[in-house]
Amino acid sequence: MHKITKILTLNTLTFFGFITVFSNAHSADIFEDTNFIFGASLGYTNFDFPEKLDHDITFPSAFLMAAATLDKWQLSVNGGFSLKDANISEEEDTGKASRDDIDLTLGYAVTQNWALFTGYKSGSTKMDFTSRESEDEGNPDTHSEKYSHKGPYAGLSYTHRFERAGSLSFSVAYASLDATNIFKANTDDDDEEEEPEFDDLTGRVNGKTKGFSYALSWTMPLSGQLLFQTKFKINDYQQDIDFEGQRFKGIDETYTSLHVGLAYVF
Repeated sequence: MHKITKILTLNTLTFFGFITVFSNAHSADIFEDTNFIFGASLGYTNFDFPEKLDHDITFPSAFLMAAATLDKWQLSVNGGFSLKDANISEEEDTGKASRDDIDLTLGYAVTQNWALFTGYKSGSTKMDFTSRESEDEGNPDTHSEKYSHKGPYAGLSYTHRFERAGSLSFSVAYASLDATNIFKANTDDDDEEEEPEFDDLTGRVNGKTKGFSYALSWTMPLSGQLLFQTKFKINDYQQDIDFEGQRFKGIDETYTSLHVGLAYVF
């Protein structure tokens, strides 16, 4: 448990956030002062895109992470993916959806409670839609959509450590991302608007996504080098799109997740 007592959790947008090591060792070999952390978690992720989808989509999801810490620095790689396709039920279509994410984060512990971090992230939601009419006719007609974003983010976190109850952390980050959307054709034949709405956009559409992420987590040492954590996170983004001379501003996309998992410190 001596090694675990040197670990301070500094949560960020990543899976386990920052588990930063404060070490007084001064070995000539850098690897003797470096800790490596590997972890996994399971839970659910909810995707809300009201301008395109009639209802929220919920995925059972998993996250994997690997990190290296040295003094007040940490570098981590985190990947998330849906474990099972979510069902989609729209007015004209049914379908399946999946999600994957990856990010790289560098963090620095400014004090025992506060940390700064910056990183780069990439994620995409994929969907396959089948029109109800084609299914009824026995000749399913399937079309795909994909909502992707990638770019940098930065933020800060605060951690409060309890003597016997682990640590509670809160983080907030701002992201500025490039968005690429691939929209299928609108199957609503009754829509005869002279000026297209956002739901009418088809093909490849680029945009700019900006917004904040918030995370709250509790971390508890179990035994030896093993850690337990539960984490709640919200990514609240707005996307701006210019398409054929028309501007669509503040299109909401929200990702909410709750995960529980374990990490091991080497």
